[in-house]
Amino acid sequence: MNGLAVFVLLAAAAVLLLAPGRGLPGIGPGPSAAQPNTEAGVSDPALMLDLVAAMLKAGQPLSSALAIVAEGVDASTARCLGRLLGASSLGAPWETAWQLACSEEAGPAGTGTEPVSAAFLALGPALRFTATTGAPSAAVIHSHADAMRRRRRAESKRRAATLGVRLVVPLGLCSLPAFVALTVVPLLLSLVPGWQ
Repeated sequence: MNGLAVFVLLAAAAVLLLAPGRGLPGIGPGPSAAQPNTEAGVSDPALMLDLVAAMLKAGQPLSSALAIVAEGVDASTARCLGRLLGASSLGAPWETAWQLACSEEAGPAGTGTEPVSAAFLALGPALRFTATTGAPSAAVIHSHADAMRRRRRAESKRRAATLGVRLVVPLGLCSLPAFVALTVVPLLLSLVPGWQ
């Protein structure tokens, strides 16, 4: 009987692993074979800034660095970067090109407008100095990326601290009745004479 149970469990595991959309690499059809990932790309603005700074340090101009970064970011940010680069290549000043890139774009086939990427909006203050002065500013961009990470870390710590406060009531409502039922009630019942 144990051999049959092991066989059934192994067969069920094999069916789940080899089902369409799942699988082990190289064995079964994985997610890439079933459906392409449409949201692929970097969506972290701090990482984007580090990439731009590294390319500036290597000698690339800002427009080339942004064009290269646009190839590896999520679709919404890539569209915004494309509009920014298009406007600046036509000779628009930085502020005008930024405003054009930040305007909401029309969605596909009358679905309304698509909001501007939050990652793209976060890039603006860091890139403004480089774009308007032309100074070699890889260190400034790196410092902006570090500041973003510090703010994100501080926000995570703040949210984790508030989570402890928010969990007090639900945990108290769940734990206190169990404590009373499993410890206090039996103790009181043992003190009642003639209970046993």
